[in-house]
Amino acid sequence: MLFTAFSLTALQSNAQAGRFGVNAGVNFSNITGKDASDAYKLKTGFQAGVTYDIGIADDFVIQPGLSYVQNGAKIDGFDAKVQLNYLQLPVTFQYQPELGTGHLLLGVGPYIGMGIGKVKYANDNGSLKGDWDDAGYRKFDAGGKLLAGYQLSNGLSLNLNANLGLVKLSDADNPPTTNNTSFGVTLGYKF
Repeated sequence: MLFTAFSLTALQSNAQAGRFGVNAGVNFSNITGKDASDAYKLKTGFQAGVTYDIGIADDFVIQPGLSYVQNGAKIDGFDAKVQLNYLQLPVTFQYQPELGTGHLLLGVGPYIGMGIGKVKYANDNGSLKGDWDDAGYRKFDAGGKLLAGYQLSNGLSLNLNANLGLVKLSDADNPPTTNNTSFGVTLGYKF
């Protein structure tokens, strides 16, 4: 008990003050994996979220967040798209050293996601919406996240991020090996 109290006190004394942030940008997603169709191609979508930096040592933070992410894929040959909307909870471990007048941002960590709304299929003739179960997709997703960016001294940042889903996307009895994969570019601001 005494060791735990001492460790927490030492951690707090070395930690930087927490900072709340917001970000939004474009997301390029695809359905990939060993059993993914060659017809799946990159689909452009949207992402936005909030973050909070928790300082753990000089230049190091743990950054939990909450993001809305549009995943899915274009289906080549059918001029169609499948859109899968998620709320994601990423937690990245970041190295944020001072570089010039701002900070370099390098991060890695896990995320979990939950499908929200309906699965949407769209083509030139219109769109259809269906339940996740009826469409054959799992609502739950989890995987790894990478982040690289630069934050100016005024709090504005430009970030590149990538998500690699590790949970099979299909909810079939013997599911094929397909996963959500995406990368994106966001503009952010830390208060």
